[in-house]
Amino acid sequence: MWSSFYRCLFVTCALIAADSFAQCDGCVPDQTCTTSPAFPTLCPETAPPATVGVYYEQDFTFWMPPTFTDPGSGFDVTLLQLTVTDVSGMPFGLQFTASSPTGVYYPQDDPFGCARICGTPFGAGDYMVTISVIATVNASGFTLDVPTSFPVSITVLPGSGGNASFSYAPTTGCGTVTASFQALIDGTPSPMSYAWNFGNGATSNSANPPAQTFAPAGTYTVSLQTTIGGYVLQTVTLASTNSNWCGDVEEPNLPLVGCTGSPDPYFVLTNATGGTYTSSAFTDVSSATWTNLGLLLDNPPYSISFYDEDVISSDDLLGTYNMTLTGAGTLFFNVAGGTAGSLSITNEPQQVFNDTAYVSVFPLPNAAITQNGATTELCAVDPDLASYVWLLDGQPIPDETGACVLPTGPGVWQLVGTNGFGCADTSNAIVVCPVFNIAHSGNVLFVPSGYTSYAWTYNGTPIPGSAAFVFLQGDGTYAVTVDAGNGCIINLSFLWDTTELSDHAAAQPARFAVFPAPTAGPFTIAADGLSSSTVHLELLDIEGRVVRSWAQGLPRAN
Repeated sequence: MWSSFYRCLFVTCALIAADSFAQCDGCVPDQTCTTSPAFPTLCPETAPPATVGVYYEQDFTFWMPPTFTDPGSGFDVTLLQLTVTDVSGMPFGLQFTASSPTGVYYPQDDPFGCARICGTPFGAGDYMVTISVIATVNASGFTLDVPTSFPVSITVLPGSGGNASFSYAPTTGCGTVTASFQALIDGTPSPMSYAWNFGNGATSNSANPPAQTFAPAGTYTVSLQTTIGGYVLQTVTLASTNSNWCGDVEEPNLPLVGCTGSPDPYFVLTNATGGTYTSSAFTDVSSATWTNLGLLLDNPPYSISFYDEDVISSDDLLGTYNMTLTGAGTLFFNVAGGTAGSLSITNEPQQVFNDTAYVSVFPLPNAAITQNGATTELCAVDPDLASYVWLLDGQPIPDETGACVLPTGPGVWQLVGTNGFGCADTSNAIVVCPVFNIAHSGNVLFVPSGYTSYAWTYNGTPIPGSAAFVFLQGDGTYAVTVDAGNGCIINLSFLWDTTELSDHAAAQPARFAVFPAPTAGPFTIAADGLSSSTVHLELLDIEGRVVRSWAQGLPRAN
C-alpha cells in the first residue's frame, strides 16, 4: 500500500538524517521546491558527485506535503511525522547536518526542510548508505508507524593531485590503483629532461609517461626531477682557413714568393638579436682550438664567423657558418672555400626542479561469506566491517545490514562488504536452493511453477510433458525431478493410495483444480475430462467483483 510513497521518501531520508558528528550547519530550504500533484519531492533530485581530497558542500531542500494521494494505491495519505532512526555506510569524510537536529519532522507544521552534506572524502568508490526511518501516516482512518530501511548510493570520484612539477590522478584507490601522470614544466625551446621514479619499481623519462599500476596496498612515493637544459658551446676547432687573409700589409703577397706569414684567427659568435661574443686571437697560425668556452646558446639561431686579425688594415673575413641546433654533439663546417673545422656542443643543466607526491592504495575488505549447515545462516568471515549489503540474485536486500543473514528465499546470495577505508568488495556466491514438496489438489499433483524444467514419473515410468503438474493416473508412486537453476536439482516423490480413502472420495475425483491456493502471485488452472477445449474464465476479488474475464483454450490430458 505504501510502497510508492516510501520509494520516493528514501532519498529525502538520506539527506535529513541527524548525525551526532555533523559540522555542516547553515542550510536554507528552497521555497520553490514543490510539485503538482503534491508528492514528497527533493531538490535538486540528483546530488553532484564528491571528489577525493576536495572539500564538498551541497544544500538540499525537501518538500513533504501534509496530505497527498499515493499513486500506487490511490489512497489519500496524511503524513503525520517522519523520524530518522539510523544512518550507516556513509562515505568516509562526509557528514550530514539536517535542519532538525533530532531527526524528527512534522509536515503538518512545516512541509519544508533542508540538509547540508559537507566534508572532504578520502576514498573513491560507490557507497551504499542504509537509511532507517519510521514514517507515521494516516490512511482510511488508520494510523500506522511503519519502520523500514533503504539503500542510497553515493559516488565519490577519484581525486587528482600534484605539485608545481606534475599532476596525476587518481591519488587513491582500493586494491589496485592505475594512475596517469603528466609533467607540467616545459622550457621549450630549451632542451628538457624528465626523470620519474614511481615507487612501484618503474621509471620513465617521458613528459607523459605510461599509466602506472600500484599494488598491493600501501603508500607509494612518486618523484620527478625536471631539468631545463641549455646547449653550451664548449670547444671551437679551426682546422684550416681559406686564403682571404693573404695580401694585407701584415701578410703581404709578394711576387714570385706568394703569401707571407700566417693568419691571426679569431671568431665572433652572433645570436638571433645581434648579440655577439668575440674570442681571443691566435698569432700566425692556420689552425687553432678554443676550449672551455661555456657559451650558453639560449637565443638561437646562431652564426659563427672566423676572421684574420690585422693591426693596420681591416680584419679579413675568412667565412661564416650558420649553426643549426638540433641537439648536443659535434657540428662540422666547411665554408668559404676552405675554412673548415668543428664545434663541440654539450647539453648542460640550467635549472633543476625536484618534487614528490603520494599514491595511496587501500586494502580491499575480506568479503567472504560462509553458511552454517545446521541453521542455513549466512555470515561474513570478517564480522568487523564498516558496512554490509546483502545481495539476492544481484539485488540488495534493504533490511539486511548485519554481518549475518538468514536467507529469506532461494537464489544466489552474496555480500558487498565495506571496510574502514571505504573500500568495497563482493564476496563469493552461495546458492540457496528452494525447498518445497509435491502438493495435491483434487486429481492433480503439482510443484511451484517457473523453474527450468520438470520430469515426472509414475511407478518409474516417465510421464510425457514438462509441466509443473500432472494428473493422477491411479494408485502408485509419483516422482518429479525439478531443475530449479543455479545447479539446484530437486528430487521429490509422492505416494497416492486410495485404499485408505472413502468410496465416495475415490469414485468422485476432482476434474478442475486451481493451485497453489491461497496465493498472492501466479497460479495454475488444470482441468481434465472437459467436453470443450475452450472455457470462459472469470477472476473475482474478495468482494465478488469481476477483475478480469477471458476465454481460454485448455490442453487436454491424455
